[in-house]
Amino acid sequence: MMPLAVFLALVLALAPRQDPDVPILDAHNHVMPGLDPDEMVRELDRHGICRIVLMATGTPFDKRAGLTLAAFDKHPDRVILFVGLNGIRRFTPEILKSIDGLLASGKFRGMGELTLRHYPFEREALDGSTVRAGDYTLAADSPEVLEVFALAEKHGVVLTVHMETTAETIPAFRRALAKHPKAKVIWAHQTPIKTLDGAKEEHARKADPKQIAELLDRTPSLYADLSVGYETLFLKSDDRKLPEAWRTLYESRADRFVVGLDMPFLQGWKTDGYRLRLEVLREWLKQIEPGARKKIAHENAEKLFGG
Repeated sequence: MMPLAVFLALVLALAPRQDPDVPILDAHNHVMPGLDPDEMVRELDRHGICRIVLMATGTPFDKRAGLTLAAFDKHPDRVILFVGLNGIRRFTPEILKSIDGLLASGKFRGMGELTLRHYPFEREALDGSTVRAGDYTLAADSPEVLEVFALAEKHGVVLTVHMETTAETIPAFRRALAKHPKAKVIWAHQTPIKTLDGAKEEHARKADPKQIAELLDRTPSLYADLSVGYETLFLKSDDRKLPEAWRTLYESRADRFVVGLDMPFLQGWKTDGYRLRLEVLREWLKQIEPGARKKIAHENAEKLFGG
């Protein structure tokens, strides 16, 4: 007769194993005045985040490179540098020249978030303070924005784009991608909660994953990220369940997605915002088959940004 201990060991060895939480490369995040790089990295360590893309915000453009470089200098093995473009309303010749120079230095792996369409909001943060974001509209196929796409193409870096889905934004985005087909672009916030044609809760969860699939199929250099942006306002417990159409999108085009946590306000870093967003993200990832999950969680980003 087989000893009980040997039998139990055999059963455990043959039983299906739960896939553990995979490492995550946070491909969409921000640094702002007041965020201590050491404190940020401790937060990453607490939550199993291997590396992080930082895009500076909350300060004039000419101060942003200094913020990201300060974080990189302290933690070069954890920080991936992006030129911070958040909230720039006009890309003047001076700003474009400055971006070109920063990218030419070879230190920056990308730039973003290029804000093409952003809905304004005001809400209470976890610490009781109020955070606000502005109303931005900038056509993807306007001459100045096409210059930004051209810089991404010229330097071979990644361009992260924030663009809400509307009847006006999608055609312009298609034209910009067609004009610069070699520009590596990440379209942010492609999740089941995202809005369609409006900024209210009634517009949330209305986006069509087939439209995203069509854009990805049309442009081989286009990627998308699973980060919850504006739609955080409408997040409910039921949203942890990944709809079948979205799961199919992520699995069928697993080579084209990355993940991010998108913390644009200092209050989020100082409270429990990172953990709360990560919980939702990990719930989605667990519902995706393991091979696709690893690609989306970190492998695709590692290929995009390099070592």
